[in-house]
Amino acid sequence: MYGLGRALQILAMVDCGVALLIGALNPSAYAIQLVILGSAVILFSVGRLLQKKARATATSIGEQDQSSMSESE
Repeated sequence: MYGLGRALQILAMVDCGVALLIGALNPSAYAIQLVILGSAVILFSVGRLLQKKARATATSIGEQDQSSMSESE
């Protein structure tokens, strides 16, 4: 899940670059730029949430492993 979150964040950055290119090539396409930037914000936010969730899951699994090791000793 961590990798998927990072991939979505990278895709959002590419999305921002596309919006920049559209703005440079066609300055009157302001509405299209806003739609693309809006989708980039959504992609980045979802990617960040997935990344945080994966870290929290990995941390809780690590804590469970450590507690089971200390109980077995």
